[in-house]
Amino acid sequence: MYKPELVTWRAQYDRMERGHTRLNKPYQSSADYEDDIQHYFQDCWHLKDWIKNDVNVSQIVRDNIESEVDNHKSLRIVADLANGSKHLSRTKHREGAYVTGGNLNIYLGQSKPIDIEYNITLNDGSIVFQKVLVKEVFDDWQIVLKKFNLL
Repeated sequence: MYKPELVTWRAQYDRMERGHTRLNKPYQSSADYEDDIQHYFQDCWHLKDWIKNDVNVSQIVRDNIESEVDNHKSLRIVADLANGSKHLSRTKHREGAYVTGGNLNIYLGQSKPIDIEYNITLNDGSIVFQKVLVKEVFDDWQIVLKKFNLL
């Protein structure tokens, strides 16, 4: 772990972006996918903390990033998933998001990769599909970062 003065929020953003790229490539292993999706959601959620703690970012942005992130449903869902995967249980529920099911398709005897789709159920009973969420959260981060002139 580097001293905070030696790294910026951009390192966490780049990590999140690499995770996003990985998740859009074919997978041969459901375990690898599971690891990557959990890390991606954690990286997405923790980006706000990196921005809040980066002394190179203006104080106005640092003071307002949390409330701006909270304006985006995809980021609230990711907060639940990231905290649940990090701590097993959680005390704060923004959207009540939990993975409640999914599908794993394995193509035997073919070179085609596996296909995984998780169902994420929210407090209101609605279901979000993780492939949609992966894109939405990345797009919402672009909106937030552009709003604060960070990209």
